Amino acid sequence: MERLSSVLLLLPILFYGLAQACQPSALNPDKLGNLYTGRQAQFPFAFASDTANCNQDHEESYSFASQNHENVASSPDELQDIPTPLYSIQPIPSKGLGLIALRPIPAGTKILIESPLLTVSMPEMVEGQGFRINDMVSEIDQKFDLLSPAQQKEVKDLHDHRFPGDNQSRLLTIFRSNAYNTGDNHVGLFPKTARINHSCRPNCGNFWSERSEERVIYAQREIEEGEEITVSYIPLLKAVKERQARLQQYGFVCDCAACQSEESSKKRVKIGDLLDELEAKAVKSFGGGEKKKKEIYGRLTGKAEKLVGMMEEEVLGDYLARAFRLASVFNSRRGNSNVATEWAKKELELHQWADMQSAETLATTKYLEKLKAGQQ
Repeated sequence: MERLSSVLLLLPILFYGLAQACQPSALNPDKLGNLYTGRQAQFPFAFASDTANCNQDHEESYSFASQNHENVASSPDELQDIPTPLYSIQPIPSKGLGLIALRPIPAGTKILIESPLLTVSMPEMVEGQGFRINDMVSEIDQKFDLLSPAQQKEVKDLHDHRFPGDNQSRLLTIFRSNAYNTGDNHVGLFPKTARINHSCRPNCGNFWSERSEERVIYAQREIEEGEEITVSYIPLLKAVKERQARLQQYGFVCDCAACQSEESSKKRVKIGDLLDELEAKAVKSFGGGEKKKKEIYGRLTGKAEKLVGMMEEEVLGDYLARAFRLASVFNSRRGNSNVATEWAKKELELHQWADMQSAETLATTKYLEKLKAGQQ
């Protein structure tokens, strides 16, 4: 295999998703008081899909039974008791391979739980320029050599997106094209998760569980039989032009419904601006008497609940937990403790779908307990 010298690759956009996924919440938890923004959307190292020009046999398809961590089919109300397969890997026009639901999948169902097949240290990030990804070559090769022949084939079957004039080793481009962060300054390869294609209106959440060291794909809404299972690769609160520019670095053009709508594009920018505004005001102290404060929090409550509605219309499940928390916080400060509690329950449910024992679930449970005790 060709070894390349360690050179600086100027790919700040390509790895934007990884950098964002490794960042802490938009708000500093030490300054939040009773506001906990929870996990952010998590994005792949580059892109985790097979595009139309990948060199694989696209006539083949696969289905998986509910065993081990494939097609887990667990939810708060349905714990690993679905006997039929949840999905199969099939050719999808203009996308290569992808996951198709074989039966209706309820919201909250864990569709796939996967440990990384191999992990390597995250490359150095040079500020304002990009990652030194060629520094990964040696470690990737070493870890690959430790895999079984079957595991090596699983890796080699993945797509490797190349840029014009790209002469990097194939293992590096496979890794660059498919790996996800693992939350600890490492990136890992998840071959099954890598089959899941992108949508700007994804029907699934993508969560890295620090507790179990597994990546969890779970349904954020009900998924119909025959529907493609999708996640997001990029931040979604951007205009369609900016989203498409980011996705070009992943080697494909998104043609989802959101990318076909100028109205949706404008709405997402408004949602992003409103989310930033409300999260900033959630940690701000307002002066004046109690009457003035209630008026302020009344207006903020209205904006937060409007934000929830806008996100639901745009199918932005990756961001809903943050909006639910804002609606809860502002209702609580306004004195509407019962309403605040209901919003917090909605937030808790979303975190539980990903991981019943995650830091986000436990923090939201504690927040909810304080709400019920009148301590917020």
